[in-house]
Amino acid sequence: MSSTKSLHYDLCIEGAKWLHRQKWNYERCRKKPCYGTEACGACKKYRYVAVELCTWGSENTDVFGLGTFNESAVIEVKVSHSDFMADHKKWCRSDIAEQLGQQAGRLRWYLCPEGVISKEELPDKWGLLYWNGKKVYPVVAPKPFENTASADMNILTSILSREHFPEKIFNYRGARSTIQPKTINGEVVR
Repeated sequence: MSSTKSLHYDLCIEGAKWLHRQKWNYERCRKKPCYGTEACGACKKYRYVAVELCTWGSENTDVFGLGTFNESAVIEVKVSHSDFMADHKKWCRSDIAEQLGQQAGRLRWYLCPEGVISKEELPDKWGLLYWNGKKVYPVVAPKPFENTASADMNILTSILSREHFPEKIFNYRGARSTIQPKTINGEVVR
């Protein structure tokens, strides 16, 4: 975990804001790439975003986002080229970790200050985000990874536990539902 007064932490926060801010726009995405570059794929809606979460699982992500429709994302922040090169040696980047489903995030980006990582150096399917000192912007779009459910579930259960999500049975059937809707299809429910 980085100091809260470090460039790494600042970029984690900026990456989290960027990820959380993305909006799903089907019509825009259907007609043209989101940013007019090859960076389409960032327009998923990530409702829940965690920064520098350490879990008992294999991967401790800098930024993890969870959205609807089984969408998850990871942003790995790198402030130097040597840090980026060292990232390739982590166990969670190995073929074995991939086969075991211990790599988190269907979409994955590296986030760094402009020019620290070049497009040509990216691992297969990874996207690239640059920080220009004021904002995060996409450079390369990620391609979806498969078999991330185990790692994503480790992260999700860690978040639920840390946030003291109540340990109980949630019954969502009929009137016994934990969350009572006020209306269903315009009809008042009593």
